[in-house]
Amino acid sequence: MRLMVQILFVLAIGIGVGSVTAWFSIQRSHGIGAINIGVWTAWPFAGGSQADPYTVARVISDSAVPLGAAEGLAFETVADEDGEPLRLECAYRLEGSTPPARLWTLTPYRLDDRPIESVGDMPVHASSHGLLWFPDGTFHLTVGGPPAPGNWIAARGEGRYRLVMRLYDTPITSSSGLVDPVMPRVIPLGCPT
Repeated sequence: MRLMVQILFVLAIGIGVGSVTAWFSIQRSHGIGAINIGVWTAWPFAGGSQADPYTVARVISDSAVPLGAAEGLAFETVADEDGEPLRLECAYRLEGSTPPARLWTLTPYRLDDRPIESVGDMPVHASSHGLLWFPDGTFHLTVGGPPAPGNWIAARGEGRYRLVMRLYDTPITSSSGLVDPVMPRVIPLGCPT
């Protein structure tokens, strides 16, 4: 009887440690072939047959339908330029430019993959077609905080969240030789005290 209890104890520890390390590998790993640009990360092979097992497991655990390589690429970030987690209580400014794309969209999501709800008729999403641009092809977009002049979306609430920028019909997913893709910087503007 004592031997059986010891075997069950060892099995329970093994299953527990294995489950935790598998979850950590899937959620925290950037996967093989990830593209990291500043604080942004994308998995270009997530929607194709070349996806590595960790990327496939991440896609399945997220219950997301990834864009295929011919459709585009989704970048996401959960941190600002200072490495601090994005919080709904705070305001941020995205500034700079993106890789070339026919269209891009920006959507804030809670960490459990629910989109941030709109309050009234305040915009919660942005797209490249609805922005005010600078003559040099760059933009500023304020995310969260009180309504701001120019480009602004209302990411309101409490807790951590992530930003997902989907680039549609972009050459970054092909072997076109795009050397230095750039993504907008996520500058913290402050949090209420």
